[in-house]
Amino acid sequence: MLFGRVSFRLLIAALGAVAALGPAYAQESPFVPVTDLVLDHPDPADWLSWRGDHSARGYSPLDQVNRQNVGKLGLAWAWAMEAGTQEQEPIVYQGVMYLPQPGNVVQALNAKTGELIWEYRRELPKDTSDGATRNIAIYQDKIFLGTQDAYLVALDARTGSVVWETKVADYQQRARFSAGPIAADGKVFAGLTCNVGTSIACFLTAHDAATGTLLWRRESVAGPGDPEAHNETWRGVPYENRKKGSFWLTGSYDPDLKLLYWTVSSSYPYPEILKGTGAGEVLYTNSLLALDAETGAIRWFFQMQPRDNFDMDHQDNPILADVLIGGTERKVVFTLGKTGILWALDRETGTHLWNRQLVTYQNIFENIDPETGAITMNEKIIPREVRTSQLVCPGMRGGKLWQTDAYNPLTNTLYSPVSNECIVFEILPLEVSVSGLNYGQIEHMEGSGGQVGRLAAVSASTGELLWTYDQRAAIGSILTTAGELVFAGDLYRYFRAFDAETGRVLWELPLNGPVTGYPISYAVDGKQYVAVGVGEGTGGQRHLALLYPELKTPVASNVLMVFALGE
Repeated sequence: MLFGRVSFRLLIAALGAVAALGPAYAQESPFVPVTDLVLDHPDPADWLSWRGDHSARGYSPLDQVNRQNVGKLGLAWAWAMEAGTQEQEPIVYQGVMYLPQPGNVVQALNAKTGELIWEYRRELPKDTSDGATRNIAIYQDKIFLGTQDAYLVALDARTGSVVWETKVADYQQRARFSAGPIAADGKVFAGLTCNVGTSIACFLTAHDAATGTLLWRRESVAGPGDPEAHNETWRGVPYENRKKGSFWLTGSYDPDLKLLYWTVSSSYPYPEILKGTGAGEVLYTNSLLALDAETGAIRWFFQMQPRDNFDMDHQDNPILADVLIGGTERKVVFTLGKTGILWALDRETGTHLWNRQLVTYQNIFENIDPETGAITMNEKIIPREVRTSQLVCPGMRGGKLWQTDAYNPLTNTLYSPVSNECIVFEILPLEVSVSGLNYGQIEHMEGSGGQVGRLAAVSASTGELLWTYDQRAAIGSILTTAGELVFAGDLYRYFRAFDAETGRVLWELPLNGPVTGYPISYAVDGKQYVAVGVGEGTGGQRHLALLYPELKTPVASNVLMVFALGE
């Protein structure tokens, strides 16, 4: 999208919680609504959705930057962001970047130069918890934002003014949005985050995209209306005492099957001896849910971590791809969580296809059936009484925490960041800790040689481990491109480009802080850009950094850094 220079001016409108800045650059052509057709078949120059498109692949079909010239990549422009937890992903549409920031700030920028077009600032209650605003969604002529005070807000994509807002939950029950919604088929789908101490089970909702009207709601735990066998996995714990089960990250969407795929985290208190669930699987926690987009009904689910005693939840960008498996093309969904096991499932039925351990060691599962995916727990680590301790590998900061993986259809390969770390969990009485755990003692993983960070490349068809790149510092989220590149930042401060076929480092640059943003790629006027957020980092990043204290991780200002090829 082209921009004509006009005089700088500040438009101040008292529109609820919005402060909309008048455009420093006016759009020369009318705003073209983002239809379902556009979302289903995005222009390669745009980055329209969480991890690129509805399939959440973290893949860009742009190839101007490639293996031969990536060494010429340099800084094109940068933009200072708000202070706070740094886990941001922008979206880009027709030359405009929409950038979410800590504190529920959203800015529209000229994606070629970084010039500000408009800004939205939410007035949050003083007692809201601090946390990331990871991502947003665009649909028709609106930007959709989930807030720290548990509202869903629709902004005019042209001006930043509030079109509607709706209260989804009570933030004083420790419920909020840490991740953005999915918008499609006239609806906005949003999953809540519920922190330890919440009095509710988290839930996912669907809203009318034009008005914000609630269409359906689906809790993350089994309850009234669900099969009795699923309720029995709570071993008699009343429905009202089944708490948490957050939707920490945004899911993915299949517009043909009309199915949403969303991962659910753990319930609390974490140890089963404190939760009262015994050996129950505690559905639907730590599961991948396939939800009917029209009704919210669970079509199928797959639980990747039954009997979670240690906050080993699964939060992921479930990746959708059509892949040849055993000579047959299958519609597949791939998912990865803290256990460090990568799962491939049929996305129509939930049938297990394959799984692969990506970390160097694990002691959570005694066995995973290679055919069915049925899990046998390692009973030796299940806590039997309070004030005892247990080494668990991976710990709750890995294999994969908030980072996202990626899939490249050209190489038919999944690229996943995992952390080789373990934690000594101490089981605490509830009067000491509402979670039932102390997880402060973090340790290196057996077989890692002190290398915490791992980038693993896995065949999407077979689950074969093709290559790994191991290093001292933990690794952040992944972007892959048609230029046969894989981009990944680390939680120290380096941003790198790897050869997608071999894992060889082709380009690297030290930045100003931990690279904890979600990298994207887009194009304006025929020029490809790669962007990533850097800066203050996250609590998980700081915990992992205890394993490599010689790497003095800077606590720096949050900055969006945008790279392009130099001459």
